[in-house]
Amino acid sequence: MTVEQLFSPVVGARPHEAILGQVEQLLSAGLLRPGDRLPSERSLAERLGVSRPTVREAMRTLEALGVARPADTAGRGSAAVIAGRADTALGAVLRLAIATSDLSVPDVVDTRVLLERDAVSRLARTPEPALTAAEVLLREMDEPGLTPERFHAADVRFHIALAEAAGNRAVALMMSSLRYAIEGYVLDLVAGLDDWPGVSRRLRIEHRDILAAIADRDADEAARRVERHIRAFHRTATASR
Repeated sequence: MTVEQLFSPVVGARPHEAILGQVEQLLSAGLLRPGDRLPSERSLAERLGVSRPTVREAMRTLEALGVARPADTAGRGSAAVIAGRADTALGAVLRLAIATSDLSVPDVVDTRVLLERDAVSRLARTPEPALTAAEVLLREMDEPGLTPERFHAADVRFHIALAEAAGNRAVALMMSSLRYAIEGYVLDLVAGLDDWPGVSRRLRIEHRDILAAIADRDADEAARRVERHIRAFHRTATASR
């Protein structure tokens, strides 16, 4: 069966929402996977029995949510590709919630603290905590002349690596989404710091202290250190605004 044959004719007053629903069902059933190419705009419109603008609207929504991305094929109406970036999709929703004041940055920080305290304490309780990925990222953050943008990207991956090592993909996904949601805000804060070299040095020390507590199997101390680390950075950064 081709990808095009997986779709059924659309019935209802909101056809673009029905298309989104079909994509969701196909993803949930494993019939669509990241990397799969969707039918072209024209062939999908014919298969679904809707107009091409309706298909285009649905594809733009999927792209905005990070579920699909434009294919390399040039030209209007070319196929899209399933991207499978759930963290980007959720992060985009959270970013809009912050922009509309439905969600505050302090709320995001508090949520990060809750998730990361649990993640590192779980990891510290595992018989042999997998810390290799986090250690590699620490060495990356030690590189001389690292820009704040590259440091922040490695910092994000460090925290997510700990959550993934703890074995809970949902927590890792939520953490990634939260970090994505406030990425621009954090980089703006970093740009306003008077002593970025000193702050980055302190962050690297705190990262190593968190790993040390995990390696020592001290779950409570690991949780305390990650909370201090998160809150201290935001206090320092916001005080400089």
